[in-house]
Amino acid sequence: MTASDAGHARATPGFTITRAGKRRCIVLLLSVMAAPAPAQQGDWRAAAPALALDGAVRPLSAPLAIGGTAWGPWRRLCREQATRPGRPPQRDCLAVAEARPEADGVRLTLVQDQAGLRISALRGGDGRVAEFTALRADGAPAPADAARDGLLAAWRDQFATLSLERRRIAPREDVPLPVAGSPRGGTCRPEGTAALAGRPVLVARCAVELAGRLRGGESEARVAIFARMAIDIATGMVAAQGYATRIETFGAGGRSNGVVVTPSRLVLE
Repeated sequence: MTASDAGHARATPGFTITRAGKRRCIVLLLSVMAAPAPAQQGDWRAAAPALALDGAVRPLSAPLAIGGTAWGPWRRLCREQATRPGRPPQRDCLAVAEARPEADGVRLTLVQDQAGLRISALRGGDGRVAEFTALRADGAPAPADAARDGLLAAWRDQFATLSLERRRIAPREDVPLPVAGSPRGGTCRPEGTAALAGRPVLVARCAVELAGRLRGGESEARVAIFARMAIDIATGMVAAQGYATRIETFGAGGRSNGVVVTPSRLVLE
């Protein structure tokens, strides 16, 4: 789950959203306002794409340790977002060009060909992302570039939300979901264990609520995000995530302008 808004935002009581926090929490959602999908009837959370699990979820009956390994077999990190009803979702991927051990972690070279973006990322076995920087084609650090640096920042925040630090999770435990710049963040609760592409995962449900002002205007917005995610147990990486974003905007006098619900998906392949 990620978010972005260049304008000022006010959050729910006790919840202040900085620019970095909004970008980390919902990178994709405000771009949807230009081409909205209509809100779903009934429970809007049902719009979240299903996880492609190998079988049923088994309830968690004891604390479970996640993380400890820096990386898995994945060759791509992809995000998909539906922007218009009846049309295929937009798909954007980072290819894993190289994954080599370094210290107690792994050094990843990530490539997005259409944007000419190359990234060097260092993830430790504890789940911490120590580096996430742009590279030139020859592997040297890339010079500053405003457009590329904005794209890099979005992917950095996206990668950070998928990289959970090593920890133990107990049944029915409310696990905080960090949101940069916000003391409140979101909350996740484990459902149980399952398998995804043959690898053991912890399945969890997560929720985030935000409020603020839309970019370039005076409209206030309330944003709610519901996600169901599969966390790779060995690495602590979120291997798949299907989420729905509900945006309701308000005009003068607090009158609702309507609701937009957008389904999105993130997956390691």
